[in-house]
Amino acid sequence: MKTLLKKTLGVGALVAGLVAAGASHAELSLQSGQAKISWGGQDSLDQAKAVMYHNSSLATTTRTVQTITTQPSSNNQYNSTNLDNANWNNPSNYYYANSAGALVLDALTGQVIYEKNADIARPIASITKVMTALVVSESRAGMDDILTIDWLDFKTPKKSNSDRLKVGDQLNRAEMLLMMLMKSENPAAKALARTDPFGYDGFMNKMNQKARELGMTQTVFYDPSGLDARNVASPRDLAILARHAYKHNLISQFSTTPNREFYVNNTASGFRSIAARSTNYMVRDGLYNIGFSKTGFIREAGNCVMFETTVNGRPSIVVLLGAPDSKTRWQDAENIIANLSMRRFT
Repeated sequence: MKTLLKKTLGVGALVAGLVAAGASHAELSLQSGQAKISWGGQDSLDQAKAVMYHNSSLATTTRTVQTITTQPSSNNQYNSTNLDNANWNNPSNYYYANSAGALVLDALTGQVIYEKNADIARPIASITKVMTALVVSESRAGMDDILTIDWLDFKTPKKSNSDRLKVGDQLNRAEMLLMMLMKSENPAAKALARTDPFGYDGFMNKMNQKARELGMTQTVFYDPSGLDARNVASPRDLAILARHAYKHNLISQFSTTPNREFYVNNTASGFRSIAARSTNYMVRDGLYNIGFSKTGFIREAGNCVMFETTVNGRPSIVVLLGAPDSKTRWQDAENIIANLSMRRFT
């Protein structure tokens, strides 16, 4: 089945606006359809930082898509009749999920294909970072502004370890956003919120206000990283968030970057290189056509993931919350994609 679903890679450039004066030391090389940016030596640091989204307007570039609202299916399960009304029929009725909560919907029509406990709010862990990214991308804050990791960025409801970032590390806002979405770095999320023009508290207010604007009635945020177990949402609410976030090219591209090497200046120790990779194995392996992705885990939330995938030319949103372990999470995801592959337009 993986061979059948293998992703056909196109030239999806990581940085849409890779044009900046004096950025001769930044090299863009395409490998397997993915763009990887490699910074030059120490002297090129300033130019390199100027390359990534030097024009802050790119942060709000959006896709043109149909606005949707999620429509519940009958009896909390797959409903073929509703799908037939959308001219899409699926002969398979083997959708299932061992995750505590799940929702699968047609991304174009908003029609629910499968749901399980879709209206029960539960902790969402690092899936929180999608809303963090959405607020950052809509804030119009300069994407080339230099942010410095502070000790406050490690002060979180749970111990915030990082095998990548240290106090004093400097990245521009775009790079910090990429580190957060791809590697799920918690200090990066805190730094993005802390340096918002309205401050940390103002940023948290904007996260909750955005949830209300989108109609996410069972969602609340207490921190920008997801380490706070009070950050909760239902699968149906997260499907709304996923569809909205996917419209933003910046979030879509950053959340599906398989790996990246960052060249970081630290105020105390100088320069070093940081290699990072996506927390989603489906993104890293490139076996599936994933257009947006975010994983999450804390003990209270279990293993979580939400993503957009296009199968047979038809985009779908998948939300999985509360899997007992990582293996179960990915088994649920693969089962859902396999069943989506049987859908046909009628």
